Amino acid sequence: MSHNMQQTSVSPVELASLPAGAMVLIDIRKPGARAVSGLAIPGSVWRHPFDAANWAREFRHCNVALFCVHGHEVSQAVCGYLSEMEIDAVIMEGGFEAWKQAGLPVETLAEADV
Repeated sequence: MSHNMQQTSVSPVELASLPAGAMVLIDIRKPGARAVSGLAIPGSVWRHPFDAANWAREFRHCNVALFCVHGHEVSQAVCGYLSEMEIDAVIMEGGFEAWKQAGLPVETLAEADV
């Protein structure tokens, strides 16, 4: 994992190699981007990125890894918010696109999940 004063991140390959249950993987792609993709990372949970105030507490005692489409503004903003709430959060470097480019597993979204 990469650490600096402002941000903590993990590569998709590092994240995929962690033991099951070591981190909760939270998909914070905006609803439209998620629907257009039609894909998800197996085992990830989706939460609306602009509603973190309402869902953050459920992850209070978890280590979480956040991903948006590319790992930029959306992930950084939500990660900052979770950190202020004293939740251990990291950003997946490169977001969902980097996960796909690394050849890591994806699954089709069920229609009810879109």
